[in-house]
Amino acid sequence: MLKVFIVDDEMPARAELRYLLQQYEDIEVIGEAASGEEALERIPDLAPDAVFLDIQLHDRDGVDVAIHLQSTQENPPVIVFATAYEMHAVRAFEAEAEDYLVKPINEVRLDKAIRRLRKTVGRTGEKSGEDVGLTIEQVTALVQSALEEHKPKRIPVEKSGKILLIDQQEIVYATVDGRYASIYTDCEQYATSFTLQELELKLPANQFYRTHRAFIVNLAKTGELIPWFKGSVHLIMKDKEKTEIPVSRNAVKEVKRLLGF
Repeated sequence: MLKVFIVDDEMPARAELRYLLQQYEDIEVIGEAASGEEALERIPDLAPDAVFLDIQLHDRDGVDVAIHLQSTQENPPVIVFATAYEMHAVRAFEAEAEDYLVKPINEVRLDKAIRRLRKTVGRTGEKSGEDVGLTIEQVTALVQSALEEHKPKRIPVEKSGKILLIDQQEIVYATVDGRYASIYTDCEQYATSFTLQELELKLPANQFYRTHRAFIVNLAKTGELIPWFKGSVHLIMKDKEKTEIPVSRNAVKEVKRLLGF
């Protein structure tokens, strides 16, 4: 049995990864942490075979957490980094990561990571001893593969205390709600644990567009374009409320092009 520990400061992300990992009969999720400090406290006692570690934690840098584990543990766990940003790939390589996943985690890509883990960690839970460290070329290839595959077909959202997965095609628009983004479908509003910028990175650029600093729209759900004040325009969306979304003046030309004007 492969013992796994999850470190991520976002509860929905931890819950989603735990669910995905629990689909494997030979994997046991033995614990999770919401911060780097909590991870460093719990991991030595639990002795997991592998740690799925977010790079951007609110209290510590995930790469630093990995380096600390490797330098202080006699038999450190295998590290699989998970992050919303591909820019950390080289730093992950420097920390001797086993693999590198771009969030939201694609199930096919996760399966590849699990197969790599099985080669590194024997079925008994002991490290196999095989030298499977990644070269910089392998890390680059992994990141390119992740970038091609990580665009989600579904987005994790929160509603009435539950975590739901909605198809991205259902999204009409998203807007800022405090620190995080809210997603609106035809008849529902959902909270997310993503900033609007993070959500923008997770959605396909050929369908979703940031029309304004506070709005992302699904271009396929656009019903009307109407002129507005001083050269700006508004979009009327195809939801039940016929929501009116502003388009900033510097985005008008591109929005018109994308809509075929």
